[in-house]
Amino acid sequence: MDNLWMFISSALTGIAGWAVGRRKSAAETDNIVLTNLESSVNLYKIIIDNLRDEIQLLNGKMEQMEKKIDELTTENKKLRTLLKEK
Repeated sequence: MDNLWMFISSALTGIAGWAVGRRKSAAETDNIVLTNLESSVNLYKIIIDNLRDEIQLLNGKMEQMEKKIDELTTENKKLRTLLKEK
């Protein structure tokens, strides 16, 4: 009879240990996933900021080029007019 109680007690202890270990393992896994997610979000924020800066730079260059095109178009019209007059 004592062996039966010892077996039952050992079995219950093993099951309880497994359940607690499983819960702890799941919590650690969730913590790792959250840490990785936070790192990914921070990385994407950096990428977005860099792209935003690059877009602003390219928009500035595009405005300069549009002004230059307007200047050259005006100059071209003046030159064509001069050539027609001759």
